[in-house]
Amino acid sequence: MSVYTGDASLLYLQYYEKLHANSVEKVPANMVIDDRKRKGGSPTGFTLYLVVEKKSWDRAIRINGAQYSYQVELKAGDNTGFLSLDSKSKCIFTNIEWNTNNANTTLSFQSAKTFGIWSEDFKIEITPAQRKFYDNRELYVYVAENEKFYKDNIDNKIKKDQISAGYISF
Repeated sequence: MSVYTGDASLLYLQYYEKLHANSVEKVPANMVIDDRKRKGGSPTGFTLYLVVEKKSWDRAIRINGAQYSYQVELKAGDNTGFLSLDSKSKCIFTNIEWNTNNANTTLSFQSAKTFGIWSEDFKIEITPAQRKFYDNRELYVYVAENEKFYKDNIDNKIKKDQISAGYISF
C-alpha cells in the first residue's frame, strides 16, 4: 500500500490507490491536490490548475501526452503566474483533452532549486483506462513553502471567482 504524506481528495486517493497498488509515489507534504466537478466545457478531459503561494519559489507541471505532441509546462511562483484576486496566491491553468492515439498522459510536478535546476517532486501517469476518473473534473494542485498554508487554512485555497487571468492555451 502506498504511503501519502500530503493531502489529496478522497476520489483521487481511491483511484490512485487502486491503479497504483505497488507504487511508492508520495504526494509531497507541501502539496495539496483537490478535485472538483467541472461546470461546463468538454465532457472529456479536465482542467488543471497550479496554485502556489505568492512568494513561493517557482513550481511547474510538465504535461506530456494528452492532446499535445510535445511537452508543455504550466509555471507559477514568485517570478511567474497570475496573481489571484485575494493576492495570496499565483495561479495558472489549462484544459487537458485526450489524444486519439491512446498514449499515456504524464503530469510531472517540478520545483525550482538553486541555480535554476528543476527537480521532479511527484508524477501522475494517466493511462487510457484511467481517463474516466479525470473526465469533466477540475484538478487543483496547491503548493506552498509552508505545508500548512493550504492544508490547514481553507480560506487560502483559491476559488474560481478569485481567478481573473491565467488560462494558457498551447
